[in-house]
Amino acid sequence: MTNVECRMSNWGRGLFTIAILAVVALAGEVKVTAGAKPVDLSIVRRVSVAYHPVATGSPLEFDAEGPCWLRVYTRPWWPVGVDGALKYGLSLWLGDVERPVSLETGLSTSSYGPGGRKVGEWRSFFVQVPEGTNHYRLELANGRADTVGVRFALQAPQPGRPVAIRGARELTLADGRDTSRWFELRTGQAARLELTGPCRVRIGARLNFEPGLPGAQNFVLTVQEGKSVLARRNMKAARSPSAAYLNEPGLVPSSERTLRFSLPSGRHDLTLLLGGTLAKSGAVAAEVVAGEKYE
Repeated sequence: MTNVECRMSNWGRGLFTIAILAVVALAGEVKVTAGAKPVDLSIVRRVSVAYHPVATGSPLEFDAEGPCWLRVYTRPWWPVGVDGALKYGLSLWLGDVERPVSLETGLSTSSYGPGGRKVGEWRSFFVQVPEGTNHYRLELANGRADTVGVRFALQAPQPGRPVAIRGARELTLADGRDTSRWFELRTGQAARLELTGPCRVRIGARLNFEPGLPGAQNFVLTVQEGKSVLARRNMKAARSPSAAYLNEPGLVPSSERTLRFSLPSGRHDLTLLLGGTLAKSGAVAAEVVAGEKYE
């Protein structure tokens, strides 16, 4: 088992009492290279867990040794005067490529910060770290919270249950000996996804390359519920060297990119939109993972 190492520049230490889930480390390494010092979080059993504060204008920088999956746990310092749900945004940078992360949480009833300050329930997102040493920068992008605590775990996503996407043509993807079901998403045309929460959702996304479409291409995948944007990610992909559509040989799929988000209890009618690209279409595949207990 490989240790996770984190080093950060000056920041005062505090003690949080908090309930937190245990995680299992996988192969890989994370090394924080710049930002604030971690603060200890003491769980109900009085086991201290270090969280790194990411504040407005004070990003966190870290190195991750891949290939591995990295899970990023977050907790906002709760702003005074906020009731109900709190939305906050982070930006994860790898070089000049930005991955926006939008999260929403509630006030934790079992956690407190230095001096009894309130904090939010934990929320997390996954990062698929490529091979080699990768230098990341994590910034607080928006929302009413001026600080978000962050910790890392070398943990892969749980396997999900595939779900069908309405209003989209089915495509059969072959990659080596494996085949899977994908759904064509035309640029600028919405497809529908109906789900029941609480759950976590993983959407795989590929661009469809036609003859004459060169190199790697940018694209944006957006998930909306009504007029509200639940998740959006800017991505870039090139032709896959091994994947092909069995029922559509005229299209060449790109390598896969992913978008993840969580849904609260109840029924959700979502729309998926592909934009920001020269490609005429892409393909998506959705999986659902059961919701987790937040504390």
